Amino acid sequence: MTETREEINIARIIYDAYPHADLLPIDPKQDCCSLQDLLAKVIGKNIGDSLFRFIVVEIVEGGESTLDGAIRVLEQAREDVEAVLQALRAASVNQNNMTRQIQEDTNHETI
Repeated sequence: MTETREEINIARIIYDAYPHADLLPIDPKQDCCSLQDLLAKVIGKNIGDSLFRFIVVEIVEGGESTLDGAIRVLEQAREDVEAVLQALRAASVNQNNMTRQIQEDTNHETI
């Protein structure tokens, strides 16, 4: 007797896990039957959430619509976002330090 694996519905996992997915113009029963159905929905209509769209497109195109691929591309996306976030934080710290220095210089000149 051969063992069959239950098909994992990645589209439904994405929808169910995404914060506030219930606010998206997506009918999970109709639009989340497969990744291809969900992809058609997010690229065919402006759903108002580019991050959700990005996740779906990345998983289908970069992750080859597989669970392992989905994990791989989202981990890479997380690393990319973290790199940009760190750069923005560094720029903010530098800007704040420059602002403080200018204020200190201005205060010393007026004394």
